[in-house]
Amino acid sequence: MKKLISLMKVLIFCGILAGSICGITIALLPRIPDFYKEEHWDAVFFGTSQSYCTFDPEIFDEYGLKTYNRGRQQQTMNYTYYYVKDALDNSDIDVVVLEIFGMFYDEDDTGFTSEGVRDSSLNDLRYSDIKVEAIRDCVPEDLQLDYLFPLVKYHYRWEELDYSSFEGWKESFMNSYFTEEGRGFKHWAGAQPCGYASWDTIFSEQRREVYEKNFEYLDKIYELCKEKGAELVLVKAPFPCYDRTVEMTNTVMDWADENDVELINCMKVTDVIGLNFEEDSLDAGTHLNESGGRKVSQYIAEYLKENVLK
Repeated sequence: MKKLISLMKVLIFCGILAGSICGITIALLPRIPDFYKEEHWDAVFFGTSQSYCTFDPEIFDEYGLKTYNRGRQQQTMNYTYYYVKDALDNSDIDVVVLEIFGMFYDEDDTGFTSEGVRDSSLNDLRYSDIKVEAIRDCVPEDLQLDYLFPLVKYHYRWEELDYSSFEGWKESFMNSYFTEEGRGFKHWAGAQPCGYASWDTIFSEQRREVYEKNFEYLDKIYELCKEKGAELVLVKAPFPCYDRTVEMTNTVMDWADENDVELINCMKVTDVIGLNFEEDSLDAGTHLNESGGRKVSQYIAEYLKENVLK
């Protein structure tokens, strides 16, 4: 009898300990975007910061299109693949719009190793089998435990926990979502003119090699979209026309032609879009500001309405 009582005490203690650890883990974790609450989207945008500075869901609303922007800073193609896979697993999506700047990252680019890029992508990904797969594929082996068991990664925050932290736990337990401002689009209004781009290279036919791993993940995205019945549309956001940018875009265009996928090269239609890089450039041409994003969003929305979501 005494052994049974001792065993029950141990089991109760283990249960309380496990519950406490789970509770603290939840308190330390960020909530996930309200994107996950919806079962259907007309279009979802993916890619790097080029995506979240280019596609404004509020503009697409004006065209009767329900959209969300899942772009993340410096996101490399391996993470983008899992973002698309996760989104298609969560929701019925008619069109996957991928801004292709992530295709231009080389093997030794810091985006593949940066903790900031990892956190930016993984923190906003719901915990699921797909996230576990992403961690095992994208995160260095010696760091995977930190992301598989976030209590390890965020242990430094234990001493910061106070009453408000557990109020946050209560809120997270009751509502695991947060409302992402602009549905992922960055409403940045500043303007720094672009004065160093070589626009005369736009129509160059030269090609430049693209890191083969990027094409492997693009192939996976393409096959996944076919499997899930989603249309894949590639977009090259307006960007200063360095030789490298133009030549790599041409290489990706060859892939798009071979696979019968539309690639909208906004660099070639800036006049049609009505872009003015004195007013529509956020940071000397690297990204669009709110005004530039609005103009490109109108152009892409019209294209989707007329050619894809008819």
